[in-house]
Amino acid sequence: MTINLTNRPLLGTALLGAIAFMLAATPGECAEKFSGGYVGGDFGYESSGRTTKDGWTFGGFAGFNLKAADRFVVGGEVRIGDSTIKEQLRSETATNVTLFDNRVGRSIGVFARAGYLVTEGTLLFVRGGWEDTRFKSVRTVTPKPPATPTATVTDFSGNDDSFLIGAGVEQYVTDAISVRVNYDWAENFDRHQIRVGVAFNF
Repeated sequence: MTINLTNRPLLGTALLGAIAFMLAATPGECAEKFSGGYVGGDFGYESSGRTTKDGWTFGGFAGFNLKAADRFVVGGEVRIGDSTIKEQLRSETATNVTLFDNRVGRSIGVFARAGYLVTEGTLLFVRGGWEDTRFKSVRTVTPKPPATPTATVTDFSGNDDSFLIGAGVEQYVTDAISVRVNYDWAENFDRHQIRVGVAFNF
């Protein structure tokens, strides 16, 4: 596996750190843990069945928790993210050189979440929902001499809708701030993500 590093993961790390700093400096207390709205940011590692390379993912999320029972929590969440996965594949025949430029882009998802409170501040959860992911795939075929080297470009780019399932754990570290680790899998193109996140609960 090859991890593709660009400036975007560094930006994502900086943004996540800035969010965590601002939230830590925000006064106020949450009335009850895992009850009410929240916003946050996350960062992690991902692989995609559409590419041979892996990369980083980063994004922001917002949602709402509701205590369904003493130890059970249900809710909904939306997330907007991006990816650093990018690759160029090259193949050659006696007459042509073919290049594929592939990239995984932004994603938008809507999810339902359900969890069990192991302690007052620790939630084990599962989630499922729908995600739309943008991908770029451009093929360039260039004839070899003595043929005229005029390239033929075909764009296969588009959006991919997918069912997504996941699971994770979330832990309060202050009265208003929680951290989480979660794993998600999208079925349409076998996309795997492991992310860490920070949330401000209000």
